[in-house]
Amino acid sequence: MDQEGRQDLRRRLTATVVLVLFALVAIAMASFAWFSIADQAKARQLALTANAGNSLRFDLDAHDSFDQYVSTLGFNQIAARISSEQGVDIDSSKLQPVTTSDGQSFTYEDGSEAQVQTGAYLEFTLHFISHEDVVVRLTGEAGRNGEAGTAFSSSVDGLPQAMRMSFTCDGRTWIYDPNLGSSVSTSGGVTTFGIPAGASSEVADMFSLVAETDKSTIVRIWLEGTDPNCTNMIKGADYAVTMRFEGIEQLDEQGQQ
Repeated sequence: MDQEGRQDLRRRLTATVVLVLFALVAIAMASFAWFSIADQAKARQLALTANAGNSLRFDLDAHDSFDQYVSTLGFNQIAARISSEQGVDIDSSKLQPVTTSDGQSFTYEDGSEAQVQTGAYLEFTLHFISHEDVVVRLTGEAGRNGEAGTAFSSSVDGLPQAMRMSFTCDGRTWIYDPNLGSSVSTSGGVTTFGIPAGASSEVADMFSLVAETDKSTIVRIWLEGTDPNCTNMIKGADYAVTMRFEGIEQLDEQGQQ
């Protein structure tokens, strides 16, 4: 190869190297799901409200009578319980991107197990009770007194869509995914559902209650690392979680309540 040919080859190789470097820089700057765990989402609000014609109530403990249960639980009560049981300070802890197939056990991106005691996800138990035989439904519909319906919220776009919550009892788990709308799917004892915005839908029906009988349900809240919205854009953002439950009276074989 003559000198001119060698110079031309050198120029082509240089151009190729530059293009590869640009490509590597672009990849490094892009946002992906599973953002860095160096800076996570911080809880600022967590509220629960039950309102079903006074027939449905709950609490953080089981009680001897219906009247000892409540229709509303707030951030401070739930935070104190999580702190006492898990040693996690919600007000200063941050959720970490995790994933799960059953809504009960969680792993990080590398497959290692996420421990609830680290605050990677939140977990607490609710005890439900009703005067009637009912199905407990998670609803997006507001209450008669203005109680907010079930929703994730944040000042940062994308964060609410990356969050999930699950409810486990009776050997089953129900997962609320805000991206599913009115869709529902069941696989291996796990039901995943959405909630129509501001509405109540039977797709969000979960476990049943027998009148005057306490039922404990484990609640978990997490940031789903595999969700497309779980990117660097939501790192460090505050979020709020509101849950609202309804007691839906069951019908007999003749369709009567």
